[in-house]
Amino acid sequence: MSTRRWHLPLWKSSESGILVPGDQSSSMSMSSSMTYLQIKEKAVGLRSFYESRSIPLPNNCGLAELIQNAIDTSDHWLMGSHERISSNRLFGMVQLDRIADAIAPLNEMNDCSRYLIHMTSGNLDPFKRERSKSRDTLWELELLATLKNRRFNAALEEPPDIVVNLNGACIGIACKKFYSTKHVQSVLSDGVAQIEDSFDFGILAVNIDDLIPPDQIFKAPTQDEMGCALSRANFQFLGNHERHFRKYLSTGRLLGALVSIGGIGDVFQDSPRLQTVRQATIWVIPGLAPVKERVIHQFRDLIMG
Repeated sequence: MSTRRWHLPLWKSSESGILVPGDQSSSMSMSSSMTYLQIKEKAVGLRSFYESRSIPLPNNCGLAELIQNAIDTSDHWLMGSHERISSNRLFGMVQLDRIADAIAPLNEMNDCSRYLIHMTSGNLDPFKRERSKSRDTLWELELLATLKNRRFNAALEEPPDIVVNLNGACIGIACKKFYSTKHVQSVLSDGVAQIEDSFDFGILAVNIDDLIPPDQIFKAPTQDEMGCALSRANFQFLGNHERHFRKYLSTGRLLGALVSIGGIGDVFQDSPRLQTVRQATIWVIPGLAPVKERVIHQFRDLIMG
């Protein structure tokens, strides 16, 4: 029996290629001074959010560095010091914008301290491939923000990581981030264990952002071509490891897996050119029972917007 894979629309705030960042001044625009100001405002707001929750934001942590970069880059632009705005500064602006949007739903939580602390625990440089609690947490927060933007009744909960209530069904979502493909089976097994006995249904949300080589971003002429390139990466990962998905997700309450790849993209026929891009593919376990079929179809239809 063939496995179904649902291709979801490109998530974002011909040939595809890879753009290698450099230190030179960049001609790539983030659109206008309003864009710079808006991201600076997010940076200042994020710093204030930490202060309001009495959570330390060490100056040398990755998040604090991205916040300061966003503020400084906006100021350079407004002062006309464009020569001081390197491509790496722009990439940092996009990364901060991405993080601020992911953290935004925490404003609705009374106790979000552990997530805020986790976000200061490691490197958040978009070009590094270092395993860290902050990178794991960013994936959980990004997925939560996406679900809420699509009007899911979703919340952070441990275990697993996210819980969705969908038309009376309680779905546990375990978020897993891959930094290599050496232990795919053990990561999948661990994710299934987080869900198996506690929820009506389960979905494994897999992030493969950090499987692309370091110091690279995605590049494509248009949004459609960017979506196709990212989708191919998801399909390749699923194809390479489908036997593990079948083995570990074929029992119990699991509905399937959501595999996602994304990061900073240069869509060079769009404006702004630099933006956060993300593509998700849903892999569905063959031969689902009718009740599971109904739930995963409802989930797919809602997340596709």
